[in-house]
Amino acid sequence: MRKRTWAAARQPGSRVHGKVWHGGDEGKELPRIREKRMWLGGICLGVSVAVAACGTDGRNAGARETTDIQSVQDLQETTGTQNEEALREQVLSEMTDEQKNWMGGLSREQRLADFESLCKGLQENYPYVKLAARQVGADLDALETEYRSKVEQCENDDAFFYVLKDFVGTFSYTGHLALWGRRYESELADKREYVEKSGGEERERMEPYLSTLDNPVSHRTYASMTKYYQEIDCRMEEKRAEENGGARGESTEAAGETAAVEEAMPVNVETKILEPGKTAYVFIDIFDYEQMETDREILLPFYEEVKDYENLIIDITNNLGGSMRYFDELVAAPLTKETLTVPGYQLFKGGENNETFLRIKKGVASGLYQPVSELPPMPELNPEDAADCDWFWREDYTVKPSGAGFDGKIWLLVSENNYSSSEYAAMFSKASGFATLVGRKTSGDGIGTDPAYLILPNSGLVVQYSPMYGVTADGSGSEEHGTEPDFVSPEGESALETCLGLIK
Repeated sequence: MRKRTWAAARQPGSRVHGKVWHGGDEGKELPRIREKRMWLGGICLGVSVAVAACGTDGRNAGARETTDIQSVQDLQETTGTQNEEALREQVLSEMTDEQKNWMGGLSREQRLADFESLCKGLQENYPYVKLAARQVGADLDALETEYRSKVEQCENDDAFFYVLKDFVGTFSYTGHLALWGRRYESELADKREYVEKSGGEERERMEPYLSTLDNPVSHRTYASMTKYYQEIDCRMEEKRAEENGGARGESTEAAGETAAVEEAMPVNVETKILEPGKTAYVFIDIFDYEQMETDREILLPFYEEVKDYENLIIDITNNLGGSMRYFDELVAAPLTKETLTVPGYQLFKGGENNETFLRIKKGVASGLYQPVSELPPMPELNPEDAADCDWFWREDYTVKPSGAGFDGKIWLLVSENNYSSSEYAAMFSKASGFATLVGRKTSGDGIGTDPAYLILPNSGLVVQYSPMYGVTADGSGSEEHGTEPDFVSPEGESALETCLGLIK
């Protein structure tokens, strides 16, 4: 999974690995990236194409006008053209409350209980409560009062879902906070496969993730969600046919465009010789764990080919996350000639939900987890955020050489797109001296562990959040501050242009 908590070696991670690749439609966003984009395999798609690719649930997420860490992965849910939205609203307006009760028709009391469970779960387990209020204005106490009233007014399950979606969206994906849509089945399948293939400590660590997701209430709700939105799609298509005299509608055309895009999608990795004997270039679109073996066959021979070059440029400016293991094994380990170690600290709350995923009692008993009051002096640590947590543990990120290494200078191109595991790559590279960073400040949350899940008791809806508040050795919050490059690209100039200018 994306990060580890107990295993001696980091394993591929769900922080972006599972959540990213299977129709993310949860309205997740990044507070510091202001331009809406949909990225699919490195291609910036038109809205209608991206919507078809994502399998969205048919409405806007109700979140702030900010972008998610990853396009199709978890980008803010969008709905396509204005005509499509109008048609969708027309279909919904013609449906009864009973038809919109795709969760089985929750009572008012059940909806309120779920909402209260969510707020209580966040207060007790989510370590970014103070940061979210400070950074994006998401005051949990005020929002709880405001949205409780909205929940009380919900007349059907569909309305309730979108009130929750809007509530979670106000946090602008701070600390990976997101309400799941139709990604549930694919996430569950991935988690089950991963646990079955894992052994020892890693399997023990991941079993709570699987057992939490694999519950009958969530199964029922998300199966019903899929059927519900399929029905809406069918009704929309019927209306298009009526309006167009049987001609193919926008949705069908969008699906066709998406298929064409998928057929033309580039590989995850691109390599180039920019100047023979001097400068080589590698582009990595995403740290996709499932793509590692394929990419290994491309990257390692290329490293061997250019091992005597003066410069190697690694471009991750479009990279929105993935698996830490990808970066460690396919970038850092083959290119370093010495063991690299970077310390990190993770602060967390002692809530009941966190106990399930972090095994706090066991960690405290073993001495792995220590009280926050015993943190070493950290000049950049935010005292308000630290005081909101109970425990911490130190994790040293270590990468050992796995090949001949690279004698020349390594440049890492970064941008505001980098979040989660690609932020980890930026943070680790700068702190260890592995590479010189060029571009723009990254977007953070590169120190932490796999997102934990809050399962709402009556609906079975899944809300994910980062249980760990990661900080660097000086206490700088990874989510809040990201990583500043060594050389900042001027406005209007790409990171690659800046880097080539420095090389010359």
